[in-house]
Amino acid sequence: MSKRIVLSFPEDGISAEAELLEDAAPATCQLVWEWLPVENQTVHGMYSGREVFVMVEPKAVEEENLVNLPLPGEILYFHQEGGVYVDADDSYAEICVIYGRGVQLRGEGGVPTFANCFARMIGDWTEFAAACARVRWEGPRRLRVERGKEM
Repeated sequence: MSKRIVLSFPEDGISAEAELLEDAAPATCQLVWEWLPVENQTVHGMYSGREVFVMVEPKAVEEENLVNLPLPGEILYFHQEGGVYVDADDSYAEICVIYGRGVQLRGEGGVPTFANCFARMIGDWTEFAAACARVRWEGPRRLRVERGKEM
């Protein structure tokens, strides 16, 4: 039985569905599933490219299904311990949505970094990707991530 999550921009009435990659990232899937629902303002990735993310409670999880060059439609969990970067004394974590090509995950100062890929979009999510792109030009929107169906 596979689990799904629903990602939505409630203010715009736009949503998409993603399937959890429980075989490839079981610990990350469990961590995220237990958190849901999550809703927060999006941030557009300024170092990596076509990604939006929401900040979540920082919890360490084992490295699994790591990516540096994610594909469009992949959903990632990124966790960083505090003190690694000059501007980040505290630990932080993000759920990242990759909405286009050419993304290379980078941290502060352009340093290449990696994140756990734990879900992948399914179906036609073209409208959702366009809403993600608008975050860059029009500013932050609220993104909601919640449990979907178990198939």
